Amino acid sequence: MALLVPPRSRTGGIVALVAHPDDESLIAGGTLALAARAGVPTGILTLTRGELGPIGDPRLATPATLGEVRERELAEAATHLGAGWARCLHHPDGELPWVDVETAAAEVAAVLAPLAPAALLTFAPDGLYWHPDHIAAREIALRAAALAGPGGPCVYEACWEPETACALVAAAAARGLPASLWGLEPEAFGSPTDGLPLTRVDVSEVIDRKLRALRAHRTQIDRGHLFATLPDDLGTAHLGVEQWHVAGGPGPDVLGALLGEAVRV
Repeated sequence: MALLVPPRSRTGGIVALVAHPDDESLIAGGTLALAARAGVPTGILTLTRGELGPIGDPRLATPATLGEVRERELAEAATHLGAGWARCLHHPDGELPWVDVETAAAEVAAVLAPLAPAALLTFAPDGLYWHPDHIAAREIALRAAALAGPGGPCVYEACWEPETACALVAAAAARGLPASLWGLEPEAFGSPTDGLPLTRVDVSEVIDRKLRALRAHRTQIDRGHLFATLPDDLGTAHLGVEQWHVAGGPGPDVLGALLGEAVRV
């Protein structure tokens, strides 16, 4: 499947800027799918191809081909989410903390400039589970938005409550379902959001699309993974709301304007 490429006209839509293919579906899949269903232009930009990630099934890729395979997986996930385009930049996986922020942000800004997106979705300061690449992606997103000037996108950071992954893993295990999260402890995910102004997006109506998009990243989802067979009802119960914080303060309610009644501030 060929990668979709950004259009050349201004969209005023939503773009997810993340570190690796699959990040977009995990932190923003519901918001992207909901936006696409509402007719809002959406896109996905990853800073790496994720070429150092795991290979859940050796029949799918080798270490030499993983980056190329994950690009194709991203294109398929984007289709499930209804995204208008998806693109991988080729910064080295695992090395984003050492990438020059100004150079990387300028590259991102150049991709986004013709589109003039209204919102840029990325990680919170915790990187979801303190992944250094995720934390660096946030820094690059903030700088890219700043380079766009006063008319640039509003940057939204994905916020998971500390209990989210724990409760989801426990619920899956109680049904005898796979419950692994890339070998990470569920306690590693999320951080306290007390006092943060949050925009909550109800994505329950598109949870099936979010889960299909996650499963499109087949190299990353082995048979024992939580998302391999997670049913929609558990997805809705534990991932049916995506929480966002506007970087630097409450800011404009861009998502509210784009998504309407699905958004609760």
